Order: sequence, then C-alpha cells, then structure tokens
Amino acid sequence: MSWDQRVHDDLPHLVLAAAHPGGIGGMEKFCRFLTDTVLAAGWRLTVALSGEDIYSGRSNADCTRLRVDRVDWLDRTFAGDREYLGRRILDRRAWFRRVRPDVALFVQSSNTPMRASVLGAALAGVPIVTTHRTMAWPVESGPPGRYLFGLVRGLGLHRRRLVRKTWITGALARFIVFNSHAVREGYERLYRYPRHKGRVILNAVTAPAFDAAAEARSPNQSDEITIGYVGRVAPEKRLDILLRALADLRTSRRVTLAIHGDGPARTELTRLAGELGLTDRVRWCGLTDDVWSAYRQCDLVVLCSPRESSSNMVLEAMSVGRAAVVTNVGGQPELVGHGKWGVCVPPLDLPALTEALARLIEDRAGREALGAKARAAVLTRHDPGTIRAAWLAILHEAARAGRQTPESPLLNHRSSPQRPIFTAQRRYEPVHSVLE
Repeated sequence: MSWDQRVHDDLPHLVLAAAHPGGIGGMEKFCRFLTDTVLAAGWRLTVALSGEDIYSGRSNADCTRLRVDRVDWLDRTFAGDREYLGRRILDRRAWFRRVRPDVALFVQSSNTPMRASVLGAALAGVPIVTTHRTMAWPVESGPPGRYLFGLVRGLGLHRRRLVRKTWITGALARFIVFNSHAVREGYERLYRYPRHKGRVILNAVTAPAFDAAAEARSPNQSDEITIGYVGRVAPEKRLDILLRALADLRTSRRVTLAIHGDGPARTELTRLAGELGLTDRVRWCGLTDDVWSAYRQCDLVVLCSPRESSSNMVLEAMSVGRAAVVTNVGGQPELVGHGKWGVCVPPLDLPALTEALARLIEDRAGREALGAKARAAVLTRHDPGTIRAAWLAILHEAARAGRQTPESPLLNHRSSPQRPIFTAQRRYEPVHSVLE
C-alpha cells in the first residue's frame, strides 16, 4: 500500500481507531461505510487497527490515501486498552504525535474499551470524536450499600468509579455520535455523558432497486410463508424464542424459518428444533454473500434480541420491502417508526411474538402494505448521501475546532505547521441541519 505524506499533506487527515475481532457485523459495516465516505471526500485515512483487516482490496487511488497500522491495542475480548495505565497512555500519546491526524474517531463498544487510547490522543492535542453503536451496559452496583451492621450507608464508590472511567472518554470528546436516540439516552442517563456533545446519525443502507421479476418469484406469491433471519447465530440473539413461537403457531399456512448465517448457538438450536418437531420447517442456509436475495426469499423478518441498538438486518430487510418484527428494546422501535412501518413486541414475550407472527401470516395485504411503508421510510431516513454529509460535517467541525482551540496544560497541541483543513470541493451543511 503506497503512502506518501508529502504528496497529500494538504488534505485533512483522519485516524479511525477500530477493533474487529472476527467476522462482519454492524460495526464492520459502519467502518467500511465511513472509510468509503472520507476517501471519496478527499481525506487521508489512517486506520489504527486491532484484529481482522477489513480494509483491503481498494482501488489504487484510494490506497495512496489509506494506511492501515496494525496497532493491536485490543485483543479478541476487547481487553488491553480499558485501564488507564500510565505507560500505556504515554505510548498512545506518542503514536498520535507521530501520526499527527487532524481528528481521531474512536469506534467504541458499550464498555468503552479504548479508554487509554482516547486519553493518549487528548494528551497529544488531537480533536476526538467517539461513536457508540451498542447499548450502554447497566452500571454494576458493586458491594451492598450499607456497612457497620447496616448503620452506615455506603457511598457507592464502586459504582461511581465505573461511571467515571466511562465518562472520561465522553468528556474528552468534541462530539459523541450515536446510531439511535435510545443509545444516546442510555449513555447520558447511566454514564452522565455531556448532552451538548451528543449527536444522532442513523445507520445508512443502500437500498437495491425494485426488481419486479424477483418480486414475482418471491415466496409471498404462494401459500407458503417464510420467516427470515440473516445474521450471527449467537445466544444473545435468542433465536430459541423464535423457534418456540414457530412451534406454537396455529395457522393453515405452511410456515418455514430460513436462517442465513452461522455461529456458536447453531448446535443447540438444531437440537431444540428437533425437540419441538420443527426439523423439516427450519432451513439452515449458512453464510451468504447475497443478503438481498436472502431477504427477497422471505415474507417477513424477525429479530428477538433482548438487547439491541439499531439492527442492520432489520434495516436491510425493510429496504427491500419486507415487514419486520422486532423487540421493543434499544433503537429497534425507532427503526420501525414505533409501529408505523413495523411491529414491536416485548422482549422474551413468547405469546406476544406468536400473536404478531400469526397476524402477519394471515393478513397478506397488511403484511405487504407494512413492507411498502418500511421501504419508503428507509429510502427517506437512511439515505446514504444524507448520512455521509452528516459524518463529514461532524469530522470537519471537530478538526476546525481543534485548530481554533488554544493550547492548555492538559491538551498540548502537537507542534506542526498549520495546513489547510477544508480542501475538498464540496461544501457541507452545518452539523445541526443534517443530523437526525
């Protein structure tokens, strides 16, 4: 990969700090989307990579402005950067001083694993943007709250310490970007994130063009109904609830479940399907590179997760006009318009899920109308062009603010020649006008 800083020194420079322990999930899709966005806008990009390299295979033109530095700050369990250790922080500061980005974007999971790196970037004087794409974990309460035979109330120091460690990463950021309002509310309520720094930018999806021929061949033109799931087959997705709902359905239609994906829960789910008498009604389709065909083969999709922020599976299925049933958790109700173009059910509520599925299965006209509303909503709310503009506005504003902020004892700005920040031809709207 060719990298000549002298040739591109006048371009804005972003560091993307991300960890990919394996496989392609929602976080990986976002990182690819952001990479395409900043490279198309004329930025230089350095990826501070931990884990699997998902950035290879790009055009030669992109490669001259893209560098992947395998720093491995995090391991496969997202450990290694979570504690504020002095030597570790100084190492991160030295790395950022050497790379000299205009802004750094940290892709954080719910337990903020990149804490030391965020502090190191701040000490190097680099403007920071963080993005949270998973729900905030509830704060652990720690030991019992009263001491000395119950006479003295505890101070909650354990809980306060946990909150403070996470809060620091938000306090050091210029912007904190969330992919749903529910995710934002969780971090601001549980971890006291500064509200004035919070922004919501929805996930983007490139909806495929309507294919009349494919729709004519789709299952919803026959008496058989196919419920679809496309994603990781993991215990936290609670596909066991979906299997039990399928077994409890009372309908004259033949209903099958098509699972596109693989994961650690498959063996147990296969056993459960046998116990429930569903062996001939569950199709294990394996991993697929053509998710759009997978969605078109379904009449509706279901996501039973009791914990979810903003599912790409649901978003993609809606983009091809499929009705979605989701649990009423996290950002899922936002995806389906709080019931306007999708169905919400309480998490782990088997009767409610069974009833919702039965209603959609029997009402073909209602199911297809719901799918049409879902596609129209996605085309409007999750348009990639709008989402790209929002992200570029955030990054440009953070970089500009970093240049205008005077040096301080804590944030000693790197000593480097001033170079222009805004060299791209396109002008971007103010941040507040392009965010959801």
